Amino acid sequence: MEDLLNRSALLSQALLSTVDHPPADDSPRSLASADAALLSLEHADALRTLMAGGMASSSVALMRCQYEAFARSVWILHCATEEQVELLRRPPEAGMSEKGLPMLSKMLEALAQVRFLANLLPHLIELKVHAWSSLNSFVHAGAHALSRSRDGFPTPLAINVVRMSNNMSMMAGQHLAILTGIPGLQKKVLRLNETYAGCLLLDEEKRRAIEVASLSGQSI
Repeated sequence: MEDLLNRSALLSQALLSTVDHPPADDSPRSLASADAALLSLEHADALRTLMAGGMASSSVALMRCQYEAFARSVWILHCATEEQVELLRRPPEAGMSEKGLPMLSKMLEALAQVRFLANLLPHLIELKVHAWSSLNSFVHAGAHALSRSRDGFPTPLAINVVRMSNNMSMMAGQHLAILTGIPGLQKKVLRLNETYAGCLLLDEEKRRAIEVASLSGQSI
C-alpha cells in the first residue's frame, strides 16, 4: 500500500507537470472548467493523504467529491449556460443560491447529448451505477461507513479506491490537456498509463498489454 501511495503521488506530479499550461482562451467557461478539473485533482491528493494516515473511510468520502468535480468540469465546458458559468466564476456571497446548478444525474443526462463524449460517458456512468450508493454511505455516515470504521478497512479495497481515484485523475488530466489546445498534449498524458500502470484500476489484459509495450519500448 505504501508503494502504491508513493507511486500515485509521482503520477500526480507527472500529470500536473504535463498539463501545466493555461487554457487556450481565457473565457469564463474555459477558466471555470479548468478550476473544477484542478479541484478534482486536489481531492485526489487529499484522498491519498487520508489513506496514508489510516483514515480510509474519510478518504473514500472524498472519492465522491473528486468524481463530481471532474463531471462538473466537463459539464461546464460543454453544457453549462452562460448564466451558470457566471455563477461559478463569481465570488460566493452570503445568501447566494446555487439552485440553478444541476446535480450529478442531470449533468450526466446533459453530457449524454454531447456526441463526441461517447468514449468518456460510459466511464462516468459505470462508476455511478456500481459505486454511488457506497460512496453516499461514506459521505452520509451510512452502513458502509460505520461498518468499515468499526471492523477495519480491507487492504484490497483500499488499493482499489486509490487506483480508481488515479483513473479519475487521468481523466481530469486529459481534460486539462484538451483545454490548453496544445496539439499532442493529450497523448503525453495518455503515455503516463504505461509508466504508472500499476497505479491504475485496469483489467488484467490491459495491464499486461501496457507492461509488455513498456518493456519493448513501444506505445499502445
